[in-house]
Amino acid sequence: MNDSKIELLEKALNRERLARKEAEKILEEKSLELYKVNQNLTTVLNEKEIHLESLFKTIVDPYILMDLYGNVVKMNDAATLFFGYNLDEQAFNVTSTLHKDDVPYAMKSYQELIEKGVFRNFRTRVYNRKKEIRWIEINSSLVFDRNNTPLFAHGIVRDITEGLQVQNEREELLKHLTISNKELNDFAHVVSHDLKAPLRSMNALVTWLQEDFNVIIKDNEEINQNFHLLIKKIDKMDHLINGILKYAGVDKVDRSHNEIDLDIVIKEITENIHIPEHITIYIPEKLPIVRGDKFRLHQLFQNLISNAIKYANTEEGKVTISHTSLENDWEFRVEDNGKGIEEKYHEKIFNVFQTLDDNNSSTGVGLSIVNKIVTLYEGKVWVTSKIDKGTIFYVSLPK
Repeated sequence: MNDSKIELLEKALNRERLARKEAEKILEEKSLELYKVNQNLTTVLNEKEIHLESLFKTIVDPYILMDLYGNVVKMNDAATLFFGYNLDEQAFNVTSTLHKDDVPYAMKSYQELIEKGVFRNFRTRVYNRKKEIRWIEINSSLVFDRNNTPLFAHGIVRDITEGLQVQNEREELLKHLTISNKELNDFAHVVSHDLKAPLRSMNALVTWLQEDFNVIIKDNEEINQNFHLLIKKIDKMDHLINGILKYAGVDKVDRSHNEIDLDIVIKEITENIHIPEHITIYIPEKLPIVRGDKFRLHQLFQNLISNAIKYANTEEGKVTISHTSLENDWEFRVEDNGKGIEEKYHEKIFNVFQTLDDNNSSTGVGLSIVNKIVTLYEGKVWVTSKIDKGTIFYVSLPK
């Protein structure tokens, strides 16, 4: 081999050595970069694992992870406390905790979980380790591997025992209240019917006696007055019986929510009730359209207006019906310029059969009907008054 070929080979080897060193340098740099990236990934993964573990332990509701055969693989502290099992000491299978009557439904629900991958609001009864029966609600889903093969099922368990007990007690109470209300309503009608018959007979007998003794009582003011008092007492009893029937029937009408024009309702009321000549009904502005039942709203305002007319000033009476639109409610006011009501009676007057005077036509039922209707609509009713200046009844109804 001549010198020129040897020289060429040496140059080629030198170039190869330089290229190898350059490649080794690049490889070393890349290896360092990969190492740093790997360290960062490890740190991130460790942080995520710590975060998930912390989250797992601090979930308020019981959480379980189980294999596809129901064997619990992992659960949080809340689940350990609820079921009474510690996986470090004893393994357990969720199917062993099921109430026997709920097993068919549980199997059907589990099949749906396998087919759809998720199951919502599954309710069942389970036994804890103390053999106590608890109602639970579970929201569960499957855990899949990279090949989309289901490996585990996990879910949140919520203890709803107390909630169901409260609901059952409420339903039972509502059932008893419904029966009691019906019995009271039936009783009111029966008693009213039984009272009205002898009352009509008494009224007829007193009228006949008054006619038979007309010559005598005409000259005897005391006897004449007693006959009038007796007839007034009978009339008051009749009003009272009618009031009982109205009060008992307030909540028996279906609670519809139609749009009711109160201007029309008030007009119908003022056209049908007796308004003495010295009384003026004043409505400063158009009343709103509200949602409710026309029959009840008619009863509500008729009782308030009739009450205001009854107690307005006897010489120049004035009844004012006005309203204010609030954010969530309508506030209505029915105001008179009468003698007023002492503050100590402000709550008493809304109780049934409570009246402030001995007026024969006053039954003490009207304002209690108002209170009952307002309560049905989840509103409020209250009164303010100044002696010898007048009274304002306020009614607040939801929009």
